[in-house]
Amino acid sequence: MFPDLVVVDRIKRRLHRDIVADPVLHGLVLNLYLNGERYPHRVDDYFPLAAAHDAEIEALMRRHMAEEDRHIALYVRAIGKLEQPVVELPLPEVYNEVIRKHTSASFAIASADGPDACRLKLAHFFAHLHFLEKRIARSLQYHVEACAHAACSYPEKAVGAILHDELRHVSYTQDVVLHLLPKREAQGVLALHARAESRANLDFSAHQLSRLLREQASRFPRVRGAFYRGCTSVLRGVLACA
Repeated sequence: MFPDLVVVDRIKRRLHRDIVADPVLHGLVLNLYLNGERYPHRVDDYFPLAAAHDAEIEALMRRHMAEEDRHIALYVRAIGKLEQPVVELPLPEVYNEVIRKHTSASFAIASADGPDACRLKLAHFFAHLHFLEKRIARSLQYHVEACAHAACSYPEKAVGAILHDELRHVSYTQDVVLHLLPKREAQGVLALHARAESRANLDFSAHQLSRLLREQASRFPRVRGAFYRGCTSVLRGVLACA
């Protein structure tokens, strides 16, 4: 049985409040967001400009890339304001990479790819981005709300500015997929990436929450820490059924 969405919403709000209440936990979680923004600089197939045979799509990609670089600077400053270290995580710990682990389609452009293959791979890339950005935006909504109660005011400002960009990214990335492909094919591509992201979210959330609870157990309120450990078991159970 899947958890009640209202209950899940309450748990997430409480979890983010507990995280921002402790500078060390807050810094660790901001590093998770930061590593997602840095991900395109660590792989060679993100934002494939060469495949964009449309000046408008190329311009959208360049704007997106520039905004992600601005987000990196905002996260680095926010982590510094908390007096916490900036950490580069191994790629398997980055949400983008976890989604790709659950995705059957590739969007790496090969030199032999013709226009149709490039267009399809570009559509897969934007569908991947769409569901990634959608999930991140929802997480940031919880986080910015929690940041309003934090001792340091800067993270709320930084995360709020990033969230504003992410919400626009959610909208335009889906529009690009629908522009690149016939409607039925576009819907199939979007559905594939929706399933991949849904599984990845369960996988990533269970893993990262378990890691925080294991490595920083003393920083969580004892009763809620035990409750959150139970939540990780539920997440793994739902993933097994997904």
